[in-house]
Amino acid sequence: MRAIRTNVMRLVALGALAAPSALVRAQQPAPNTPAAWTELKPRKPAPIDRSSVVGAGPIPVIIIPELGCDETLYADFGTRHSERFTTHTLVLPGSVKDSKAPSLDRGQVRDPEWLVNAADAVVEYAGAHKLENPVVIGQGLGGTVAYMLSIRNPEFARGYVVLNALPAPSVGGPGRIPLKEQRSTEVDKLDRASILAMTEGTWTDRVRLLAPRQTADPKRAAALIALASTAPINAIRRYSLEPLYLDMREELDGVRTPILVYATLPEWVKEADRRMLRAAFQNAGYNRPNVRVEIMDGARPWVMLDDAARFDAPLLAFLGLPPIAPSEPSPAEPATTPATTPEQK
Repeated sequence: MRAIRTNVMRLVALGALAAPSALVRAQQPAPNTPAAWTELKPRKPAPIDRSSVVGAGPIPVIIIPELGCDETLYADFGTRHSERFTTHTLVLPGSVKDSKAPSLDRGQVRDPEWLVNAADAVVEYAGAHKLENPVVIGQGLGGTVAYMLSIRNPEFARGYVVLNALPAPSVGGPGRIPLKEQRSTEVDKLDRASILAMTEGTWTDRVRLLAPRQTADPKRAAALIALASTAPINAIRRYSLEPLYLDMREELDGVRTPILVYATLPEWVKEADRRMLRAAFQNAGYNRPNVRVEIMDGARPWVMLDDAARFDAPLLAFLGLPPIAPSEPSPAEPATTPATTPEQK
C-alpha cells in the first residue's frame, strides 16, 4: 500500500483557495485559501449513490464510509445501537460500481470538487430525510468529508466522529505532516504520480493483500475484497488525490462543534510509524477544547466500529449518553432498507 500512503492508506493501515469566480475563470486554484474552499460549488452536483437505514432510535446518525466501502461494513454498529440511533449509511457519490452519479470533471485535482460535492450531498440527503442535528461518523476518506462538513456547515451536526483521518493528511509515509507551504510540492513529488498511475488491477491487488488483515473471519475478508475491489478506479484516484492538497488545521481552529477522533494503531505498524501516528493524531486535538482524541492500539482499521468493547464507551461518553448495561439484551437485528435520494425518485 506504499504507493497510495494517505487517504487510501486509511482504508488500510493506520496503521479547504481565491474567490470562486477566479476558480472558474482560471482553473488554477491556489490551495488552502479558505474563502474559495468554503464557498466552492461543484459544477455538476452529484447525489449520494445509495443509502441504508438501520434502527429506529431517537438520535439520527449519518455514517460516511471509507472509500470503496458501503453499508455492509457498518451493519453491526447500526444493529447494536438500533434503540438509541437511527443510522443512515451513505455511499459517496461516484464511488461504487454502476454509480448513477454524474461525472465531476472540473479538472484540477487541487480543486477539491469531489470532496466538496460529497459534503454537500450529505447535507442534501439530511434535508430530504428530515435529519435534524445528526451525529456524523466519517471513516477514512469519510472522515475527511466530516472535517469539511464541520467547517463548511458549522450548524449542521451535533457532533462529528472521525475515524483514521487527519485534517492535514500525511505525505510520504504514515503521520509525516509537511508544513502547509510545503504540502503541494511534497504531494507532487511523492504521491501524485503513483496515484494517477493506479489501475483497476493494482487497486484490486492491494485490496486482496490487505483485507485479510482486517478480520479473522475468512468469509468477511472475502466480502471486503469483493466490495472494495469493485470501486471505480477514476473515483479511487480522484478521492485519493484531492485530500492530499488540503490542510484544514487552521480552519478547524474556528470550529466549535464537538469532534471525537479515533486512530487505530494495528499491530503490523512499525514502532517508528506508530510513534509518529500517535503524535500526529494527538496533535489534531492540540489546543482545541472541542476535539477529543482516542488512540486504539491493536485495533483493525476497517472494522473498528465492530469493536463494541472499545469503540462504544468513548462514543457514548462523547455524546453524553449512558453506557450500555451488561445485562441489557442485544436488540433484534432490524431490516436494512434502501433509501432513495430526491434525484433517484
